[in-house]
Amino acid sequence: MIAPGSTHVVMRALISAIWISAGAGSAMAQSYSVSGQVGYLQEWEMKANLAKTITDSGVSYDGPVTLRHVGLCSVNGVEEKSGVVRLMVSRRTSAVAGTLSLKDDTCRIAASASKPYSGLLNCRDGQGVPISFSIDETADTGQNNVRAER
Repeated sequence: MIAPGSTHVVMRALISAIWISAGAGSAMAQSYSVSGQVGYLQEWEMKANLAKTITDSGVSYDGPVTLRHVGLCSVNGVEEKSGVVRLMVSRRTSAVAGTLSLKDDTCRIAASASKPYSGLLNCRDGQGVPISFSIDETADTGQNNVRAER
């Protein structure tokens, strides 16, 4: 039984414990970068900053991505597209599956288990488009960002 008047102290301790636990995940925040090429002639440069999440089935990465046309056929200067990329590296096979969501399309990614990852991008406007990329820990912080989900 809790003594009269001590309920307030117990509640404050409980709230403090919750805040400490909630802050631990963000304190360990570490970003990962993706860099690579997309296209039959590797005409698109891909750059992304992603958050890493560990799940029972593997490791997922998600966050904003920018595609920049680096090919010679730019009519009106440099073309850029932005969107969101979600990648899942299978714990069992190390193969990568995911999506690349842009303003007008959502593409499926299927890539090999070897690094750098290479595979195919299947979109509404193009099937079997080559993609090659690497996922690297960003070196600008020394912290370890891993979110665990079950």
